[in-house]
Amino acid sequence: MTTLKQVPLTCGGHTRPVVHLDFSDVTKDGYYLISACKDGKPMLRQGETGDWIGTFEGHKGAVWGVALSQNANLAASGAADFSGK
Repeated sequence: MTTLKQVPLTCGGHTRPVVHLDFSDVTKDGYYLISACKDGKPMLRQGETGDWIGTFEGHKGAVWGVALSQNANLAASGAADFSGK
């Protein structure tokens, strides 16, 4: 069993308020988090460090919800532009 150390984490990069976060399970590479934001660009990050992995493009409005699969291989987002990606 892996024990995770709790460390305060601040992740920059969004230009509007973050409204939702989702986390993967712990994988062999650690765990991951995805953020939904009113700037319309969900971001994927490495969970322990907050290091930026990538930004999902394509929504034309605030992203209100995100989900990350248990193994962090799939992500989903829902936005104010009436689309899910």
